Amino acid sequence: MNRDWHETHRLPANAKLEQRIDWHIEHAAQCGCREIPDSVKKALEQRGIPVPPRRAEGR
Repeated sequence: MNRDWHETHRLPANAKLEQRIDWHIEHAAQCGCREIPDSVKKALEQRGIPVPPRRAEGR
């Protein structure tokens, strides 16, 4: 887990879908600690945005 990134990039409580999409895209690039939730994947697909690959741990 990229602790430094997580400490400085908190997803707000009750985040709107657009905020969640932006956060999870950046999270996938910066940290490999978990998958993008299905609801966000579906929203990305509906917008024609490719689901980013999960960053490998330790990179």
